[in-house]
Amino acid sequence: MNSVVEILNLLRSAGKTVATAESITAGHLQMELASISGASDVFKGGVTAYQLPVKVKLLGVDETLAEQTDCIDIEIARQMARGALKLFDSDYAIATCGYAENEENKPYAFFSIANAAGTISHSERVELSGDRVAAQKQTAKVALDKFKELLRSN
Repeated sequence: MNSVVEILNLLRSAGKTVATAESITAGHLQMELASISGASDVFKGGVTAYQLPVKVKLLGVDETLAEQTDCIDIEIARQMARGALKLFDSDYAIATCGYAENEENKPYAFFSIANAAGTISHSERVELSGDRVAAQKQTAKVALDKFKELLRSN
C-alpha cells in the first residue's frame, strides 16, 4: 500500500488530523498528503515558511534562536511543529527545516512530529544526498515514513 494512503487511512480510522510546517521541503509534504483523493478528511493544510519573519509570525518560532541558528536546528523544527498544531488546530503536525544545499556540500535536515498536546513525538536529523530537489524529496519521505510508523504504533 502507498505510504500516504496508509497514513490517511490510519488518521481517518483514528478520527485524527494532520498539518504541516515546511521550510526545506518547500511544500513536498503538502503535495504528498494532498495527492490522494479524500485527503481533506484528515489533512488540514500546511504552510511553507522559508523566511525567518514568516516562521516567527505564523509559527511562533523564537526569533533569537532562529537568528543564532540560521533557522536550522532541531528546536526550530519542534517549534514549527507546535506552531502548525496551533495554526491549524490539528491533532498532529510535521515540520521540516534544513539545508538542501550548503557550502560544505553536506546537506542535512531536521524534522519533528508533534501531537495535539504539543508533545514532540519524534525529532530527527537526516543526512541528505543529491541535488536540491532530491534533498527536499528525501526529507519529505523520511518524515512521512516516520509519521506512518508512529501512527501504526498508536
